[in-house]
Amino acid sequence: MQMCKNVNNVELTIFLNNDLTFAVSKKRLLFYMITRRNIRINVFQTIYELAQQQSEFSKAEAQKYFLQKLDSTEALLAAATQLVYSVSNYVLIYANQRASRRLANTDDKNVITKLTQNQILLGLKRNEKFTDVLKKHKLSNIFDDSFIKKLFLLVFDNPIYRAYIHQPELSLAHDRKVMDMIAEVCIFNNDDTTNVLTEHFMNLYNDDELIKIGIERVFTNPATYNFSKLISQDKLQYGEDLINCYFDKKDILFQLIEPKLINWDAERVAIIDTILLHLAISEMLYFPSIPLKVTINEYIDIAKEYSTPQSGQFVNGLLDNVRKDLEKENKIFKQEFKK
Repeated sequence: MQMCKNVNNVELTIFLNNDLTFAVSKKRLLFYMITRRNIRINVFQTIYELAQQQSEFSKAEAQKYFLQKLDSTEALLAAATQLVYSVSNYVLIYANQRASRRLANTDDKNVITKLTQNQILLGLKRNEKFTDVLKKHKLSNIFDDSFIKKLFLLVFDNPIYRAYIHQPELSLAHDRKVMDMIAEVCIFNNDDTTNVLTEHFMNLYNDDELIKIGIERVFTNPATYNFSKLISQDKLQYGEDLINCYFDKKDILFQLIEPKLINWDAERVAIIDTILLHLAISEMLYFPSIPLKVTINEYIDIAKEYSTPQSGQFVNGLLDNVRKDLEKENKIFKQEFKK
């Protein structure tokens, strides 16, 4: 059987049922957060979106578009981090504004600015990678001053913030707790922020969970976090290989799928379902390092989330039938994993 180029992991990993892979190396764990599931979604959306834009497109165009989508994830994480950073630093502007009031009272003149000495903020300030990624994606003007002020006032009235500024001695744990609160209030539980980010990043819906993971890792290593290392080389290669297989093996894959559509009008099958089926069978045949069960379960879940209400059941049934035929013909070869 002709094989597409396969992904080889370069270090020991632990494989979980949902195909999230966590590297044993702590250094890698701190940076890489894009999983095979994210790659599958980006690949199918690359093919679908290009198909909606033009009747024909090349493999090279798909590869380029795929990389642009990954770049958008990097930009989105940087923008979210910038928002937390800007809101936190706004305390200095707020203190100056209060103190400059014509009839400033004692409270106006004594706004506590402890937040500016937060160790996570100071780490981000020293992080050249953070500065570079903001410049790279031109993110400085996404959030205007009035928006930052509105979010800061939400933080200012939060009980966690009030407790933080009156804490006699601050620790890293205190710094982390208040920053987690700021991220929750200003990003993850804020419709206004969602609306602003959606205007700039079409990938927000896909990457919302990734951004939560990313912010957590930024807060863990604020001075050293590398925003350009969200994906490992093996995952990137996996995505490129998946696109290559989709194009190079398209005729073979369709021949496997078409007979299973006897009771279905092929033209009425959802386009997304068709793409997902092609990608799933590519994995079955040409990616021996990915367990068969993982492939099937992942594409069923993606179909449920991104396609029609009936798509999960449809994809499940068709993939199961194709799997049985391929196994009878001894066309599926999978590596065995040892604990």
